[in-house]
Amino acid sequence: MTDRQDPFEALIARVLREQPPREAPASLEANVLREIARRAALPWWRRSFTDWPQLARVSLLLALLGVVKVALEVLVWVTTSVRGSQVATAVERPVDWIHTLSSIARSLGTAGEALVSAIPSQWLYAVLLLGFAMYVVLFGAGAAVYRTLNK
Repeated sequence: MTDRQDPFEALIARVLREQPPREAPASLEANVLREIARRAALPWWRRSFTDWPQLARVSLLLALLGVVKVALEVLVWVTTSVRGSQVATAVERPVDWIHTLSSIARSLGTAGEALVSAIPSQWLYAVLLLGFAMYVVLFGAGAAVYRTLNK
């Protein structure tokens, strides 16, 4: 099969090499050069982060680390002062509901796992094969309809 493909590939490659190069329209070239000049004229803080001076990049990263540290300190302070208050009770009620929901989901998962383990493996393979065959047929029918409508 590769013997039949090699001459065909060589023919395609030769035909593509013989094509004349396409030139961009003059308006496109002018627009591109204008955009390059506009971006080059931007101040350093309006350019990409990698174009910033090294000192500015390091300073920004240190400032952001400081902001994260302060935010975490405030979060710890708020959570320790809220314990035992009415706010903590109001927050714990929805969390208890989520725990109940997760335990129900775990129980359903265990029941589903037991059900799947009770089904013979040949049946599971047959269902997977049938599903794949249905997918292939549906894909083929969709392609046929698409080709029919777009002729």
